[in-house]
Amino acid sequence: MLKGSVWGLYLMVDGFQGYDKPKNVKHCACYAHIRRYFGDAIPKGSEKDLSNPAVKGMAYCDKLFGCERRYKEQGLSYEQRLKRKLKEEKPVVEAFIKWLGGQKLSSSSNKFNKALTYARNRQDILMTYLEDGRCSLSNNMSENSIRPVVVGRKNRLFSDTMDGAEASNGHIYHCRDGKTTRSGTV
Repeated sequence: MLKGSVWGLYLMVDGFQGYDKPKNVKHCACYAHIRRYFGDAIPKGSEKDLSNPAVKGMAYCDKLFGCERRYKEQGLSYEQRLKRKLKEEKPVVEAFIKWLGGQKLSSSSNKFNKALTYARNRQDILMTYLEDGRCSLSNNMSENSIRPVVVGRKNRLFSDTMDGAEASNGHIYHCRDGKTTRSGTV
């Protein structure tokens, strides 16, 4: 969550309905999730065929991610990012929303239907990230930071003893803490 919005907080979300519960929060759609759904719907060998609607949907997302990558490489401030987002990304998001509205569900691709439905269900929050230069296009960084904990939790289910599970658990958290504080000690 990002403090500082006029309205309250920004919360980058995927499709989990539990995120609808917090009050005084502005939701931002995660374009990495949207992109992933369209990517999964692309048939093998059709990755560059822009006549395929799944490829087109993914191309909109890729264009946005390209803009964000450039801003990061250029070391833009939050204020500069906001100006560039409004100038360069807002028209892409508007075109994406219009494109979503013009698409018909496919009779042959259940994966495309899933991608289209997923994106359409987030139409009202697709532009929220454009309101603040600090808002990100995706929550990949957050998800990547908790992945070791989630994977470790599953691995600990197969520990032979409770002591082994607790030792493994402690190791994971020490590694995570060392990484986030950059202390170099584990």
